[in-house]
Amino acid sequence: MDFELDDAQRAWVAEVRQFLEDNVTEALRAEMAAHGLEYQGGELTAFRRKIGEKGWFGLNWPTEYGGLGLTPTHQHLLMTEFEYAGVPGPDLTVTSIAPMIMRHGTEQNKKEFLPGIARGEIVFALGYSEPNAGTDLASLRTRAVRDGDEWVINGSKIWNSGAQRSTHEWLCVRTDPDAPRHRGISVIAVPVDTPGVDVHPLYAWSGYRTNETFFNDVRVPLTNLIGELNAGWTYITGALDLERGALTNAGDLRRALDDLIAMADDPDPVFRRRLAQAEADVEVARLMGLEAASMLDSGRIPSIEVSVEKIFTSELRQRIADLAIDLLGPEGLRVGNFFERLYRVSPLMRFGGGTNEVLRDVIAQRGHKMPSYGR
Repeated sequence: MDFELDDAQRAWVAEVRQFLEDNVTEALRAEMAAHGLEYQGGELTAFRRKIGEKGWFGLNWPTEYGGLGLTPTHQHLLMTEFEYAGVPGPDLTVTSIAPMIMRHGTEQNKKEFLPGIARGEIVFALGYSEPNAGTDLASLRTRAVRDGDEWVINGSKIWNSGAQRSTHEWLCVRTDPDAPRHRGISVIAVPVDTPGVDVHPLYAWSGYRTNETFFNDVRVPLTNLIGELNAGWTYITGALDLERGALTNAGDLRRALDDLIAMADDPDPVFRRRLAQAEADVEVARLMGLEAASMLDSGRIPSIEVSVEKIFTSELRQRIADLAIDLLGPEGLRVGNFFERLYRVSPLMRFGGGTNEVLRDVIAQRGHKMPSYGR
């Protein structure tokens, strides 16, 4: 593929940069600094509303679903610029859940959820992991049982990030306990304000809030089933592939390295060599992201490619954080410093979208046709 942006793509990047220059205010940055990694507050709500008014939440959706009909590469370039600017852009609801609804959802699913997602009014939390079903997700136990025209749901989810600020759960449940593990799973959209949904906060070392969420006799309409009954594993793995791609934009890495180079004045050749290696690695990450976006442009899901990219970028993020602390010394660990936050958050990125260890198995099995092994 040609890694050079064409004229239209360069114009798109310029438009996104102008939007950020006009709308990323000091008040927004102050609010984000005050809330840490929670990304909530009136300034951010207003900022998200402006993104929705531009139609950028659904910029690469087909026009029949309220999108702009642009390409995944346009979305990738937008996300890269938002990350470089240090502000949250379209989240996993837009980048991984909405495409699954468009591809696999019923017509009612599409009508009920896509317009609200496009406006930034519907936000999903990913209800996947459980206390005894993390890496081995197919062993999940949260159950959904049909009762008349409703599903009755019981169980719990852990590492349920964003549930406290989401409108819905993208909930992975077992609907056929007698089927083989991967074939008795469905996805149900559950409004977070439904009676019986109880969200409990969990805080990571990074300062990031995640949650354990309990579902006690939660009732939702049968029509909240996404797509087909017992076909959920396909939707989950497809969404995870897209999530990995969304987690691997190199915009924040480029910004971190640019800031670090501007601050570095150590003539030590060891540090200079480490900076040079990081520069090369960030460029590799940028090109890998463009390759994955190009594959999506052509209608292919880059499963292996985004797994490789996710491993590479998450481990590169840790190396850049380590390099920053080594170069800056105590100043790099000052609370509120960008690099201090990067240092705390970097380990988390090795787990999001599937642990790097699991993804190495995915690459071996899907990419190299190596045999799987029992866990």
